[in-house]
Order: sequence, then structure tokens, then C-alpha cells
Amino acid sequence: MRHLSVPSHETERWLAFCRSNGWLAPTGVVPLESDHRGVPLTQSAPADDDEVWEGMQVVDTEPRSKGPTHWRERLPVELHHLPESFWPSAYEIQGDVLMVKVEPDVEPHAKVMAQAMLEQLPNVRLVCADAGVEGEFRVRQLNPLASRDGSVSTRTQIREHGVSIWVDPGSVYFSARLSTQRLETLKAMQRFRALLNRPLVVADPYAGVGPSLPLLLAEPDLLEGFLAGDLNPDAVGLLALNIADWTAPTTEFEPKVVFCEDALKWSERPELVGVADVLLVNLPHDSLDHLPSLLPLLRKQNRSLLRGWAIVERTLLSACPQRIHDAVSEANGRCEDVSVEEIKGFSSTRCFVVFQTIIAWD
Repeated sequence: MRHLSVPSHETERWLAFCRSNGWLAPTGVVPLESDHRGVPLTQSAPADDDEVWEGMQVVDTEPRSKGPTHWRERLPVELHHLPESFWPSAYEIQGDVLMVKVEPDVEPHAKVMAQAMLEQLPNVRLVCADAGVEGEFRVRQLNPLASRDGSVSTRTQIREHGVSIWVDPGSVYFSARLSTQRLETLKAMQRFRALLNRPLVVADPYAGVGPSLPLLLAEPDLLEGFLAGDLNPDAVGLLALNIADWTAPTTEFEPKVVFCEDALKWSERPELVGVADVLLVNLPHDSLDHLPSLLPLLRKQNRSLLRGWAIVERTLLSACPQRIHDAVSEANGRCEDVSVEEIKGFSSTRCFVVFQTIIAWD
């Protein structure tokens, strides 16, 4: 069967190209020599020497044989009598770490289940039982069940918007669900930068491992400098590692601050007061309550941008704009406009919102 031989790192591009043209056969990608992959082609795909292949070689090789379509099919035969509803119906993957909630009835079979998951999911290195989030830093309690290479470290890398981010679900809270919000933050700051007509300084006092920053750091002429930190020392360690990866050694930012300290105490540091043009507030359970302590970080010249996320009672949702107005007014600023938009439900009585305003300092 014909396969297009492509470098491994270009596999996704050629898959999308062939799929969009109706030339992708359904048999799956096969491994080839020299770090190449074979993209299966239909009979209607162009000739081997057609220019659409951009000089890539078309080879004849055996198609990938169809294997189990779900990890449950890889369980030992003696467990096949258990109903589908007995096993976990969902799991979460961060990088190469899979986290699955294990109910008490499943616990005796947890390691066998984890091994089946490893066999089914070749990109997973470690399978952990997720006992839930606890503690001040909302850290998951993870119990390793099976490892592909013997390592049980939960430090791993994820890809988001084309950028690699170091995370560690066993010691640092991270939410992939805010990926779209991080893209919206970039757009909001691009508009604000156009308004001020100069690069910006951003303050991100609840940065975690820093997922809001790579898009901002990569945007030409967007940032002059940044203040980033977290109270969790493990998060700050990964934050510093990530920022080093995202910034070239020759890149100059001023200020360039990364440190571990309670954000409520940042305004006690004279060198941080009145420095930032943009303030990001991502501590959802406390964001609105913390605004009075964080607003002094903003440069009280012309305008500032405030953007944050909060979990609020639905019955109090309509009062959120006034809370923001009041906090800004107390800091001697004026909200030109306040938006509070529900992103998703959080519980039957609470919702997760994004809020934003431009502050004028008259």
C-alpha cells in the first residue's frame, strides 16, 4: 500500500493536508526508518512524483494492522465479564502523565487497568490514580500505578498554542481549560498596546507555572517587562524554567521579576508599586476580594488594563461590576467600562467568569 514518507515532526501537517484533499486512507500512520512516518494514501491520491508531495518520497509498505480501539479490550480475559460501567469513563492527560479517578471497587484491578492504558496510549509514560485536589495550593494527590520506563516523576511538558510548558500535576495546579482565555488575554493586550502606543509591563501575581506568559513574550513589541510570581515554591521553580525557555538570552525585559511571595504583600515592595500597565488576577475563589491589595501595582498614568477570573454565586453575578467599580474607585481610578462574562458553570449555584476593565487615572 502506498504511504507518503515524511519526517516525524511534519506528520500532523501532512495528515491534515491529505485529509483535506480526500487522499488519507483510514489505516493509520506507520513507523518508517530514519525518524520518518508513513502517511497512508488512498488509490485516488496523486502519482508518486506529483509536485504536491513537495519532493517527499512515496513508498510501498504494509498498512498498519488494526488493534484494540479501547484500553478495556487490553484487560486480561478474566476481567472481560465486568461491565463497561464498572471502569472509569474518563481520564485527564497532562503531557505524558495520565490521571484517572479510581473508585473503591476498581482499586483491586487498578494496576492491571493502568497497564492496559499504557499499552493503548503510546504517548503516555505514567498512569496515576487521582485522589483529588487538596491543600492551600490545590495540588492533586497522585498515586503512580504503572510506568512505561520505570520513572514516577509527575513533571512533564504540555503543548499549548505551539509552545511547550513545564508542568507538574503532582505539585502544581494547572488548568488546560483556560487555554482559550489565554489567547483572549493576548488579544486584549494587543488592543491595549495599540491604545497606549507603547510596549506594556504586565503583572501576573498568581502565575502558577506561567501559562499566560508565552504568547505575550513571543508577541513582537508587546511587552516591555513583567512581574510574575506565585506563593507555591514548586510553581515558581517551573515558572522560572519556563520563562528561560520562552525568552532568548539576548531578549531584554525591564522589569524582569520572578519570585515566590504572597501577592497580597507585593504592594509592600516599593520597587513594585506603580510599575505595571496590565494586571492579571487568576485566583478564582479570591480574585475580587484581592483587588484592593493588587491595584497599587498599576502605573497611575493615563490608563491601565485589569483582567481576571473569578468564581461567583449566580445570585451575586449582577453585583460583580459594581464590586470592581468600587475597588478601582477606592484606588483613585475610574472604570471606563466593566465586562463580566460567564465562561462556564462551576456548580449548580456558582459560575466561572472572566472580568475586564480599562482604568483611567484622572
